[in-house]
Amino acid sequence: MAESIDSRVLVRRHPERGQYDLKTIASILDEALYCHVSVVRHGTPVIIPTLHVRIENQLYFHGAPAAGLFRGLGTGQEVAVAVTLLDGLVLARSAYNHSLNYRSVVVIGAPYEVVDMEVKNQVLEALVEHVVAGRWRDARPPSDQELKATRVFGIALETASAKIRSGPPSDDAKDMDLPVWAGVVPLKLTAGLPLPDPVQDSSLPQPSYLTLLRERF
Repeated sequence: MAESIDSRVLVRRHPERGQYDLKTIASILDEALYCHVSVVRHGTPVIIPTLHVRIENQLYFHGAPAAGLFRGLGTGQEVAVAVTLLDGLVLARSAYNHSLNYRSVVVIGAPYEVVDMEVKNQVLEALVEHVVAGRWRDARPPSDQELKATRVFGIALETASAKIRSGPPSDDAKDMDLPVWAGVVPLKLTAGLPLPDPVQDSSLPQPSYLTLLRERF
């Protein structure tokens, strides 16, 4: 299988942790709220976090036209996109074998700019719904000027891989009898109680989808 995988996304360190199927890659991208996009500009690497959303086999991200990262995108220049979900601290008996449980994705490719206003609006709707399901129908939709002031890029999930670590520590046999606690401290993203804008009408009810959001996290 590795022979058909682009060498740029081939998992070499702990290759047993590498996964290349779209279902696994999509599940990680769908759970993550943001990604990091990196590009080389004038010989200098640049990286920025931004919101993203996956629609079928395409990954979309957005930004302001003035953002330096996006200058030159859509002209064939390639980027690398990374997403990581942290699931736990892995505490081993030896300092060397400490690790993290995680699920990560790397995507490499040449983004294309979404210029059709209707398609751009659909992508932005999907992005808002990805962050908070139900929010799009509540908020004012973007104006034509706001759509023009937002750049949206898509990238095909053709050159991508996932890397996943799970389970307990992997200690050396000689360390197994050390009187040191070893195990995993689970971690997860949680949503706190919503804090209303202090200047809004205090009689406005809390949207029901915020309860669903807290259940999600």
